[in-house]
Amino acid sequence: MQNTATKAFFVLLLCVTPAGIVLAQSTGRIEGTYKDAKNQEGVIGGTVRLENTTFAAPTDEKGHYLLTNVPAGTYTVIISSVSYKPLTVPKVVVTAGKTTVLDGKLDPDNTQLGEVSVSGVRRTNTEVSVINEIRQANVVVSGISSEQIVKTQDRDAAEVVRRIPGVTVVDNRFIQVRGLSDRYNTVWLNDVTAPSSETDRKSFSFDIVPSSLIDRVLVFKDPSPELPGDFAGGLVKVYLRKPIFNEKQFTVNYSSGYRQGTTGRDFFTDRPQTGDAFGFGATKRDLPNGMPPLSTAYQQYERDFYAKQLDNNFGIFKTKAMPDMRFNAAYLTQIKLGELEIGSVSSVNYTNSYTRFGINRNQSDASGQRTDQFRDDQSTQNIRLGAIQNFSLVLPHGGRLEWRNLYSQQARNQQVTRDGADDNNVLNRRSYLQGYQGRTTYTSQVAGTHKAADEKTSFDWVGGYGYSARNEPDLRRLSYQITPGTDNSPEIQTALTPAAGQVDVNNAGRLYQKLSEHTFTLNANLKRTVDVADRKVEIGAGTYLEYRRRAFRARAFGYSLNSGGMQGLKNENVGNIFSPQNIGSDGFRVDEDLNSTYRYGAHNELEAFYLSLNIPFTDKLKLVTGARYERNVQFIETGLNGQPVTQRTPTNFVLPSANLSYNLNATNLVRASYGRSLNRPEFREAAPFFYYDFDFNALNYGSLYLNPTTPLKVASIDNFDLRYEWYPTPGELVHIGAFYKNFSNPIENTVVLTTNLAYTFANASSAYAYGVELDVKKNLAFVNDALKNLSVVGNVSLIKSQVTLGDGFVSWNSKRALQGQSPYVYNGGLYFNTPDNSWQVTALYNVFGPRILFAGSDQYPDVVELPRHTIDLSLTKTITPSLSFNAGVQDLLNQRVNLVQDYARDGKYTAADPSLASYRRGTYYTLGLRFSLQPRPATPVP
Repeated sequence: MQNTATKAFFVLLLCVTPAGIVLAQSTGRIEGTYKDAKNQEGVIGGTVRLENTTFAAPTDEKGHYLLTNVPAGTYTVIISSVSYKPLTVPKVVVTAGKTTVLDGKLDPDNTQLGEVSVSGVRRTNTEVSVINEIRQANVVVSGISSEQIVKTQDRDAAEVVRRIPGVTVVDNRFIQVRGLSDRYNTVWLNDVTAPSSETDRKSFSFDIVPSSLIDRVLVFKDPSPELPGDFAGGLVKVYLRKPIFNEKQFTVNYSSGYRQGTTGRDFFTDRPQTGDAFGFGATKRDLPNGMPPLSTAYQQYERDFYAKQLDNNFGIFKTKAMPDMRFNAAYLTQIKLGELEIGSVSSVNYTNSYTRFGINRNQSDASGQRTDQFRDDQSTQNIRLGAIQNFSLVLPHGGRLEWRNLYSQQARNQQVTRDGADDNNVLNRRSYLQGYQGRTTYTSQVAGTHKAADEKTSFDWVGGYGYSARNEPDLRRLSYQITPGTDNSPEIQTALTPAAGQVDVNNAGRLYQKLSEHTFTLNANLKRTVDVADRKVEIGAGTYLEYRRRAFRARAFGYSLNSGGMQGLKNENVGNIFSPQNIGSDGFRVDEDLNSTYRYGAHNELEAFYLSLNIPFTDKLKLVTGARYERNVQFIETGLNGQPVTQRTPTNFVLPSANLSYNLNATNLVRASYGRSLNRPEFREAAPFFYYDFDFNALNYGSLYLNPTTPLKVASIDNFDLRYEWYPTPGELVHIGAFYKNFSNPIENTVVLTTNLAYTFANASSAYAYGVELDVKKNLAFVNDALKNLSVVGNVSLIKSQVTLGDGFVSWNSKRALQGQSPYVYNGGLYFNTPDNSWQVTALYNVFGPRILFAGSDQYPDVVELPRHTIDLSLTKTITPSLSFNAGVQDLLNQRVNLVQDYARDGKYTAADPSLASYRRGTYYTLGLRFSLQPRPATPVP
């Protein structure tokens, strides 16, 4: 598998290299250092740019900057930074193949803010600035900038983060870091916890954030006192775009997509409702107002009256899958309020996309012999409507106030028809699933950064509110027994409804479920620099407070034929069978499953405090150490078997950490670190609730459903890292590292030994994971000068893990890999830019190793997702200074998504193992235009 990945990567290299040779032009470099004219310290976070061009670079912690691939010519260089007077240097000559050195000093600007205009703020979204941020971090960090995102043509944050070293994406929405399950990762949005709208997953759904709104994404892989303790793989920080002062810009992006196997083909859906086009169709499918619990206390005529209020929308509508559409508009400007100037970022985005997959599904007995074989015809339409509105105000002494807002409305309309045979081919079945899901996410944050006049004390804070809701009304499921037709008789289908008075939601029913969650957060950090023995020691202290409140409600209704009902009604087609005229004493009845586990309430309280020390022992050796204290209380309240269930789980943890770094020289450093972190059970994993998973034909139980008096334990993890980092230039990096993680009480999604296939969550005894990583971002000019316009970005992660199951697990392999972990992850990318950026060509490659989705038992082997190689290509051409064109191909190889089971029990996962589910997503082609009112710079005059 590794050989295949390596070959594919070098094939891409050979394909793109000739383009770099042909289009390369003669260029040079400008390099230098700018210092404070008063104290001779480097100017940090300044901007060095060439007038009337797009070439710009930030200054690092020593005031150093580097501009590469600058076409030979004469330029005017402008140097600017907050709190300094801007400096203009005319007639700077750049010679092909040489480096022009330009050093200087900046004079402090002591004028009050009210008497001058803000000249600029530090840019954080360029490749150079993100690499500089990674270099200056106190822990192991990986990341990606919006500048690089533009080159990839990724559409949302889920596609963006898979470009980051050691990161893969599951279900096109959830992330894994260093091959660890998504449960071991935490997501923050603009420095506070991100809201989640998932009822059965811990993770933040990355597909709600369009890529055009992202400033940068950073992945922190080591614990540190100021970081939250609940992660083991990575803490992912997603930062949205910020205003850029003294710059106005209006951009519009429009693209259309064609998916192989979907676009232009027949497409199936339920009856359209008002609001579907913008993702607001869920309310139109809600239960009728005043729908009471349909208990046996009602008379027959009363029950029939309420049953007829349920809209008969089981019918299937056929249309055509149109090309996908994506639209985004963003406006950056400044607003004058008296003497204040407020930066503003406004953006709206809209997506309408279609997929139609043919999915093969199989189930096998304990020996691996197939018993059930099905074929799903799955049509899915996804709508996304989003907006952001961010305001920013720069304060005196470099402080800043911000108000950030993100809104996302998503909808998924899905129709599935499943044909096949079960019970060892005894029963031919045809099943239908029809569902509409609406998800709403809103987050609002007020943030501030402040510095004392002596520059020794800084304080930053973020107060946030997050709201997420998931409304899945009227999830309809209906199954038929099929009697095949002959030449003389037609096919006969008979609905599989239960006996009168019984409820079978999975085969003849409808489910209404709603979830809402409110999150309140406060994050505050204080730092003070003190002089100790001629060294500047930084003392940090802070707190993080979080309160989450969740409410989940579901109602399940099932159809059955009354004892006096006409049997022939069970042969009606899916669109007519439950019509109002078929409800009554001579037809169907509707009963409600009044199981109390269809609802639960929960809240979580988290209080965290930390203290840290940043000690520079020498100019090269630095230690960041400290500890974090976290107190957490999880509270869940529901009912089980008619009895109330209340579970209150308090925990207290002290999480020490130490990060040691040694700068070998200006471009090389070594890091070594240790930190303790933890992993808490999520509401859904603990709640005494179960639901039917139509995809896997299985039940999924919360742990308290099976063990009401034994809550899940919090897992604790000891993390060790060793890493060498080389930064050849401010825009390049090479990282080589190794890590080790030791888990106590890891939480896993595992099989339940029941008569039907079912899953739950349980604590294993222990586990470990170790691995090595290689990250590279490098211009290829060092190979040959003809390749100086070609850059490579690549990363490799090789990981070994093993879990010790302990009591409560029954498995043929008691020391298998950790559930959700991949043994390897490869990402590779080639980026070609012409010197004037008029052409951009990108080739990207990704593969992950086999990962266990569900941990199995001795009777039911692990469910494993096999590796899948993907290659994406994109091209961008600037047509005019205001207009550019882009084209892309995603998933060029279109390899099959394949979930298998190791019935051979040899621990080797290959395509020869029995397949549980498999399908092809289809190669995806896109064409788009980008319009910008900000003029592109003219070509410099030699």
